[in-house]
Amino acid sequence: MLSNNSNGQNIKNSNLPETSSRDSLDLNLSDYLLKVRRRWKPALAIFVLTLGVTAGLSLFQKKTYQAQGKLLFKQKTAASLTGIGEQTGTLEPILTNQTPLSTQIEVLESEPVIQQVIDRQKLTDDEDEPLKPKDFRQQLTTELIGGTDVVQIGYRSPNPKVASEVVNSLMDVYLQQQIRGNQSEPAAAKEFINKELPTIENKVEQAESSVSAFRAENDIVDLTEEKKGLVTNLGALNQQISSTGSELQGLQAQTSALQGQLGLDLKQAVAANQLGGSPEVQSILDQLAVTESDLAKERQRFNDNHPSIVSLIEKKNNLTQQLEGLVANAVGQGVEVSQGLLQSQDGIKENQLEKFITLKIDELSLQRQVSSLYQTQQEYLKRAKDLPRLEKKERELVRAAEAASKTYETLLDNLQEVQLAENQQSGNAEVVEYADVPEQGSSGRVMLLGLGVILGSFLANLSIILLEMQDRSIKSLAEIKRKFAYNTIGITPLEAPDYQGRIVTREEPDSFSGEVYRMIQANLKFLTSDKPPKVILITSSVPEEGKSTVAANLAAAIAQLGRSVLLIDGDLRRSSQHHLWGVDNRKGLRDIITEQLSPKSVIERPMPKLDLITSGLVRTNPLALIDSQAMSDLVGRSRREYDLILIDAPPLPVTADVLTLSKLVDGIVFVTRPGVVEHESAELAQETLANTRQKVLGMVINGVKPSDFDRYSYHGRYGKSYFKRDSQKVNNDDFVSSEDLSNMEQGNSLNGNVSKAKL
Repeated sequence: MLSNNSNGQNIKNSNLPETSSRDSLDLNLSDYLLKVRRRWKPALAIFVLTLGVTAGLSLFQKKTYQAQGKLLFKQKTAASLTGIGEQTGTLEPILTNQTPLSTQIEVLESEPVIQQVIDRQKLTDDEDEPLKPKDFRQQLTTELIGGTDVVQIGYRSPNPKVASEVVNSLMDVYLQQQIRGNQSEPAAAKEFINKELPTIENKVEQAESSVSAFRAENDIVDLTEEKKGLVTNLGALNQQISSTGSELQGLQAQTSALQGQLGLDLKQAVAANQLGGSPEVQSILDQLAVTESDLAKERQRFNDNHPSIVSLIEKKNNLTQQLEGLVANAVGQGVEVSQGLLQSQDGIKENQLEKFITLKIDELSLQRQVSSLYQTQQEYLKRAKDLPRLEKKERELVRAAEAASKTYETLLDNLQEVQLAENQQSGNAEVVEYADVPEQGSSGRVMLLGLGVILGSFLANLSIILLEMQDRSIKSLAEIKRKFAYNTIGITPLEAPDYQGRIVTREEPDSFSGEVYRMIQANLKFLTSDKPPKVILITSSVPEEGKSTVAANLAAAIAQLGRSVLLIDGDLRRSSQHHLWGVDNRKGLRDIITEQLSPKSVIERPMPKLDLITSGLVRTNPLALIDSQAMSDLVGRSRREYDLILIDAPPLPVTADVLTLSKLVDGIVFVTRPGVVEHESAELAQETLANTRQKVLGMVINGVKPSDFDRYSYHGRYGKSYFKRDSQKVNNDDFVSSEDLSNMEQGNSLNGNVSKAKL
């Protein structure tokens, strides 16, 4: 159940934008029609005057004849037929939003062409003076026929023969000028080309020389092939560096291990090896070997103290010292070289020193080889890094040479083209249709009358707008409702002059106006059903809106329903209730407050259930009377004695009385009238009502015209039929009482149309 309701609401809301737009359109159209109805007399006068002036001017129009001819624009030239110079004489626009035909039309209408036609035809104006080009253009028409390359040319003249001759002469002059133009341009181009050819030829030679010099300076044969070879060589070189480096690392590992065993570097090893090959060292080594052998034999026989052993040891030490001295001199101080390294080998076993020297020499050789490979690699990389610059420079030089060469070739080709175009005797246009002598003329009266109708309509609408802008009053019921955002509790019709200022509710209780006021009180009762107000203040934006009349009629309508009502005239500056009711005003509210008279001695009773307190004779400072304690006491006592108290207050923006009285009431009824209140006063009134901080119970729109009344209220249609009845009294049974209407309308929104219940 809830889901269905939600869907229905969504469907309803989806139609809101379209409905709102349609309502806005209808409302704007309706407002405009209302303005036209208000200002139709001056608007009609302006329209008729404008139309009359244009009609009078049309009588002075002379009949003119228009001759027409046609020109066809084409691309067919002598150069295009031969295939040489095809662009010569071509119609092309400079701007993208233009067509070449538009340009040619401007040339056709140019002053040189027109002046030649004027001179040829000897055209004159009304004073027999030579016709001016600007006057000629006013009679000339040029039009591009849609979808074609044909331009239609027309000329108006009182003489039909002159009109046709002017058109034909204009086309001939244009064609001759175009031919001359097509010939003059190639001649100028030929002269320019012959002047530029030597310069361009020198540029070609210089550009080609620059390319050759650059290639020779940088050893360039073909940079593309060099780049490919450079990539290949770098790859092979990197592979060779990798393999040689690996081999070098292996040798370095061997030499490091052998050097660690020997404790010698390469220089020391070479010196030790050379020392081991000397006879002196070998002799010492041999003696040491013999001495050690003898010492070993003697130790087997004797102890170490034996003279023989001591002698051998001393000999050994001497030999060892000699050997160490030789090693120190050859290899270096503090360097120890074992005797085994110094002994010569038998050829079967390789000397460790020689092996170390050989490995070290191989290592140094590989190091030099790797260094050389790295150097070659850097040269390749430097060349590779420089190749983009060389390529760019070469491209620039080659491009400059090609551009110069192409320019040279183009100039040669153009020279052939312009030589051919210089001899052309045809243009890009030809006459399709010459102008005939027109037989029928036109005075332009219909066009002028049509212009008068358009101008008259515009001025008439402009007058309506200006008059409405000057009049700042709110004129219609619709404007009132848009201006004030208050609930409309009643719409009273505009009374006839003899009924204005009368209390029709008392004098004619069965009238339509009386029923309207009863409906107002029913709406008030319905709006405040929870807590009905006891004291209601009735005010308006400006004087002359009829608030006092509304207050009096509303009080009478409530009293007729049997409720006790007290009507207080609180407008002490411009009191009017005593005039409406026709009672004495010598004593009133002023006397109750200042003289402390009893209210009963002042109250008037113009009709049953209705008591009236007039203003009395107030001369000075009315605000002090209203803002007194006595006024508050009067309203407080009256709350207990009456069912309802109505206070007729001054207009809102005029004085501060309303702000003071608003503190004593339960709500405010705002009265407004179309055609009286202005926009500025309405805005000020709304601000004042907001400052009172008092609830606005509703708005009564007073003095509405029957036309507006019909559109917004069922009462309007009902009232018309009501007033058309016979003048005989209508029984109370002919309509439903306002109490019954109020009960019937429960559940409906109160927007001023509560009276839609069937009567």
